[in-house]
Amino acid sequence: MFGPIRRVAGILTPKTITLGTALALASVSGLYALKVRNRIRQTNPGQIQSSLKLSDSFNKSHTIRNLVNPRNHVTKGDSHSIVLTLCPKHGAPSEEDVLSTFLKGFFAGPVFLPEGIALSLFSILKVSYSQLVPTPDQRPIWRSKQLSDTQLPPKGTTLWDTFQIAESKLSSKQAKERTGSSVDVVFGDCESEFAGCHRFSVQKASDGNGPEEDGIRFRVSLECLVCNPLTDRQAGSDFLHVLHNKYSYLLFRDAVAHIKEVFANLA
Repeated sequence: MFGPIRRVAGILTPKTITLGTALALASVSGLYALKVRNRIRQTNPGQIQSSLKLSDSFNKSHTIRNLVNPRNHVTKGDSHSIVLTLCPKHGAPSEEDVLSTFLKGFFAGPVFLPEGIALSLFSILKVSYSQLVPTPDQRPIWRSKQLSDTQLPPKGTTLWDTFQIAESKLSSKQAKERTGSSVDVVFGDCESEFAGCHRFSVQKASDGNGPEEDGIRFRVSLECLVCNPLTDRQAGSDFLHVLHNKYSYLLFRDAVAHIKEVFANLA
């Protein structure tokens, strides 16, 4: 009766347990790396424009001037953008549709997954802005499934207790001049030495009134800014900013891949 148990116990020595755990972790890590690789390769890096400069509209926005960096301290940032083309015969999504899908792809993809798990388990850097207080009926987001591909979360909504929707702007379909649609997601603490914002923006580059052989184009952009709200000095080392730039680039490619999956005719 106890023979099989004794044989199993004899096999499960500390050495075999350690080896088995290492092999399991290596297998999981390999599968995860493969998933990330397959995901980001859907976006041609040659089509992405990256820069360490931020747009004036972002730097001078209400979110930056009043929430993140009210004292106009030194900042660091990066940006990534790409133009995606939609064939009109399949029906063009609105800017809000693409923007919502963009936001979800950023937080729901495999690149963000390890960070999302860590933020779910530990309160690493709780977002805190005195001017952004969620209403009692707002549900915090703890899972990527709570994000929608067609609708943005309301202002004040927290994500993983680390990010918060600060502002969203949707362009009018009747407007003659397209200014684009965007959503600002802040992180950090306005009363600490670290605060920042991600701006997700989508701009319809053509309205379809002219020749449509070339399709309808959308410019999809991600901008990130960080600063030290308390003292006028750089937030974090140059090395950390280099790492963040590489990480935001992967997150951007992941999010663009999600847009392509949702709108299969985007290229």
